[in-house]
Amino acid sequence: MKVNVILITYNHANYIRQTLESILMQETPHDVEIIVADDCSTDNTVGIIKEYEDKTRFTFTFLSRTQNLGYVRNYQQAFAACGGDYVVIMEGDDYWVKPSHIQNHVDHLEQLPESSMSYNRHIRLFADQNREEIFDWTADKDYESVTTEQLTMSNRIGNLSCCVFRGKLIREIDRKLFDMEIADWMLGMYMGQFGALLYLKDVTSAYRIHDNGQWSRMDEKAQCLRVIELINEYDKYFDYKYTDTFTKHKRRLEILLYGDKSLRGFIKNITPEFIRRIYRKTVN
Repeated sequence: MKVNVILITYNHANYIRQTLESILMQETPHDVEIIVADDCSTDNTVGIIKEYEDKTRFTFTFLSRTQNLGYVRNYQQAFAACGGDYVVIMEGDDYWVKPSHIQNHVDHLEQLPESSMSYNRHIRLFADQNREEIFDWTADKDYESVTTEQLTMSNRIGNLSCCVFRGKLIREIDRKLFDMEIADWMLGMYMGQFGALLYLKDVTSAYRIHDNGQWSRMDEKAQCLRVIELINEYDKYFDYKYTDTFTKHKRRLEILLYGDKSLRGFIKNITPEFIRRIYRKTVN
């Protein structure tokens, strides 16, 4: 069995050693290929990664880059380079906290072949606030099955570095996805079309939330506005199959934004372009 570990990096020199060491400590009998998808970092991220090539039995493959692709296209090229049975994600500012991370996922996916992917409970590290949190576990078993419909109500994944995909599904992934802004949430909803997702109880990874993060640098208002816009795009992609649950999600966000349910009628008439303008002003 072969496992691809996609290492997504961009100017992660301050974090990449801990990230790499958490990959190299993994205990698994399977062949592991680390696919380095660096998006033209301007710091020493790639140089640090190359220091580790001779320190492990895992193999390294460096994807060639001549210009910055952006987050989504970087993932598209990384997925295209995967030929393994399983595809594991690691983003360059995150890390795994247990050497069993990869094998725990593989074991569950092997035992439940009808599932499409898995993701684990993780530590949310608020680096700039010096605090952390872990979501409670309420299920009786050591995993929980999650459907696309459940995900449309909220992002129950939260981080790509806790995700493992079946290689076959990655190789057959719809190219139209990469015309949108996608990450863990949309990829999870998409994979749910082919089987339930497995949410694993064991806490085996850490998601570092800091002011330089693509998502975490936005304030709550900008995040809500962006999610509303994405919901409209994702609802269209799924041919409005999940409109009812997507709408409930949007309404919760609208209440967070405006604090008054009576404003829902006004909000429903807001166009995507209007949201884009507000979004750009908020993040700039």
